[in-house]
Amino acid sequence: MQSSLSKTTVFNEVISIPQRLNLPTLPDNLSPMLLVLFNLMFSLNSPAIAQAEPARGKIISIHSPIEVTIAENKEDSFQTGALLVIRAQGQVEILGYAEVTERIQGSRTVIARIRSHSSNALIRVEDTVESIDLTDSDLSKEQMRQGRHDLVIRGKKEISAKYKPQVYLGALAGQTAATLEKNEFFMGPGLFAYGLNESIQLSTQPFLDALGEANLHVKWLAFQNEDYRISLGAESRFNFDHRRAVGSFSLYWDTFSNSKFLTYNQLRVTTGESELYERKTSAAFSVNYGYITNRWNRIIFGPSIDFQKETLGGLLSYQWVWDQFHSAFSLQSRDFTNLKFGNEGYLLYLDFWWRF
Repeated sequence: MQSSLSKTTVFNEVISIPQRLNLPTLPDNLSPMLLVLFNLMFSLNSPAIAQAEPARGKIISIHSPIEVTIAENKEDSFQTGALLVIRAQGQVEILGYAEVTERIQGSRTVIARIRSHSSNALIRVEDTVESIDLTDSDLSKEQMRQGRHDLVIRGKKEISAKYKPQVYLGALAGQTAATLEKNEFFMGPGLFAYGLNESIQLSTQPFLDALGEANLHVKWLAFQNEDYRISLGAESRFNFDHRRAVGSFSLYWDTFSNSKFLTYNQLRVTTGESELYERKTSAAFSVNYGYITNRWNRIIFGPSIDFQKETLGGLLSYQWVWDQFHSAFSLQSRDFTNLKFGNEGYLLYLDFWWRF
């Protein structure tokens, strides 16, 4: 009797999980075992399960454009290295993100470095701060993470890729001026890359390697500030079957138009023997505009010019960004006047990659 009562009690406790956590429920006419499995699955994965309240505080002094002092609401709330979201008093709009760099002994205050901030507003004394977990891209956990280029964070490898600058636009559009963080990896059919440090990135194109054309690309981030990012790139290719070598040099520069738009410019000069060109030296130039959505996905579009072939093409791409995985659906043309699908006309393709 005691055993039967215990099993009944346990079963009732399990099937009552959805009511206590406001989770979806199944019809009552399903078998008890299915009900138990369903409820356990959602209870283990639900964000509704007790989450720690964010630590809060306010800015009490500003030392420089990138450093502030913050008073905690509770002692030892903010740990060194923690990321904080900054908002104006009583507002939900995000002004920026800061990272705790130092605790002041004997007081409930910390020093924080501004990691990014809105270009449309000023950070002031009395603005409020609270801790935030940017390693997770689930927007339901933090409703007001507005997608903005000026809120993108550099120098934090562990955060979700949603909040990092883009380093790659797709298999045909190529790279941007941004580089991976130190010891960060990028893997996809169009590009495999590694961040040697915060300024130097090494990469190769796997599909060319598979076709017998070994290649290596080195990109150096030469300069960046709130308005510009400039990088230099050098690539070497060697086809073992045809004993043919090709080298290219690229200039990348990204410009910040406003909080929602960023421009990716690339000038590439190629030299050596190539089946694509009659002359040994050629040049191409592209300007791609990147729009960031409120959910931190990207829309990329813009023209490209091939000076050797004297053609005008372009790109239109929508890119979904999660914590590590990206996917992109793109339409690209090498020559707008060639109304055919193919290598010299229009290409429609799906791309994907991981960044971790």
